[in-house]
Amino acid sequence: MRNSSSAPTTAVWFICLALFLVALAAHFGIAKVPEPFATWSWIGGFGLLLVACRVRGL
Repeated sequence: MRNSSSAPTTAVWFICLALFLVALAAHFGIAKVPEPFATWSWIGGFGLLLVACRVRGL
């Protein structure tokens, strides 16, 4: 039986998690991350996660 769920693959999930952790670290001052990268890391990670839930096999 094929897996037909819309869940993202593990690789995409880990990429989104890494981008989210970068955004959290920048927000709470744990790491010095330049502002454009800090902002776009959570936007890109969330967008990638949304697309991965809709596109099968991503």
